[in-house]
Amino acid sequence: MRTALSLLYLLAFSVGTQTMAQEAPKRPLDPLMQDTVWQMTADQFQQQFASSRFQWLSERRDQARFFGPGLSLWEGAVPLNEAIIEFSPEGNPARMSFSIFNRGDTQDQTLNRERFEGLVSQLKESISKKLAVPSTERGKDKTSAVAAEGFVWMKPPSAYLLEYSFQREMRSRGIEFRPEFIRLRVAPVAKTGAPLATANARLPMVSKQALVANVKHEANGDVFIANVPMVDQGPKGYCAVATAERVFKYYGIPVDQHEMAQVADTSDGSGTSPSKMYEALNKLEGRLRVRVRVVENWEYKKFVDMVGDYNREAKRASKREVSAEPRNGTIYIDEIYGAMDGEVLKTSRTERDRSGFGKFQRSIAGLIDEGVPVMWGVMLGLLPEPEIPQASGGHMRLIIGYNLKTSEILYTDSWGAEHALKRMPVANAFAMTTGVYYMEPMK
Repeated sequence: MRTALSLLYLLAFSVGTQTMAQEAPKRPLDPLMQDTVWQMTADQFQQQFASSRFQWLSERRDQARFFGPGLSLWEGAVPLNEAIIEFSPEGNPARMSFSIFNRGDTQDQTLNRERFEGLVSQLKESISKKLAVPSTERGKDKTSAVAAEGFVWMKPPSAYLLEYSFQREMRSRGIEFRPEFIRLRVAPVAKTGAPLATANARLPMVSKQALVANVKHEANGDVFIANVPMVDQGPKGYCAVATAERVFKYYGIPVDQHEMAQVADTSDGSGTSPSKMYEALNKLEGRLRVRVRVVENWEYKKFVDMVGDYNREAKRASKREVSAEPRNGTIYIDEIYGAMDGEVLKTSRTERDRSGFGKFQRSIAGLIDEGVPVMWGVMLGLLPEPEIPQASGGHMRLIIGYNLKTSEILYTDSWGAEHALKRMPVANAFAMTTGVYYMEPMK
């Protein structure tokens, strides 16, 4: 059996989370492994881990996130990319998820199948040694998005679940093997002695009718959905899969962005194509008991018509026209949008496509009234926005409300608590829209 020190070396070398792990500022999270963690209050958590640098993902302080170099468990034996601590309504930790490896945050293209499986094996041995209890093989979880494999340790008052997943073969892209993620989940053992679904609990899924209770009506005219969980996608191009994770969690389905990244073949740099995202969500409908619907999707003919409307308005306004003609069989959408004037595009879309503009507003209001958040594809950089991490290009965010008095939509980006609730004129929102989708419970 390898020692904790040699396992640390294996992780630092193979995974690449901390190439020079000994030089990274140390941010140990060992107190989270203590038996008393489940009785800790949010204030106590804040005080104890302030020096380890974390962020609350919402004003409700129902989730805390650690991210960046130096994070580890068990005296540095297990380096981490990220840790998410979820709190109960009573304000105590309810479950914890530690990302040991994930494809989006770990840039290592040399981790082949043999080394990946060796890493899982060494983690299993190290955790068994630290807990002083043997593991039980859980096998594949057929209820998860990717049927991740795992091992379980029962050491009351906690249950531990080591999960891992990889892509075996992708012939279309010439990939024989691609590691996806390794994570450790921890949850309190229920009073009956059974773990909360072995630290991967599926919360009671809400019914479609019950979602209306989340809709709030304010005196200023705001109508919005409360209690939509926040997720911070970090610096990677995971906006679409992070948005999907938020909707799934809102419905009580424990699917995270790394699982969705595997299903949707998400790239860290270029993100997720709308077609692959929609295809991925459709694949999961039956397994996760949701329905996926399209309000507006990207279509070539509609895009060409939009460019035509834009050029007519640009000519009238004495602005430069743009071309949607393919080059070598490829349409460079970002380039076309980048050449547009945002105000001209807003005018052309709202004035020359009034039926589409009306449908957009009615659809948004109708879904929000039902308590259904809207997955909103946009092109950033066309119209001014407050400082955001991504200045231009394709992006996905959630529409969670509207205000008819002020003609605004209320939306949220998956970048942490400061992006939880923002607003924008509905005309601006329609101008930058590239797609509108939603998921809802089957019952």
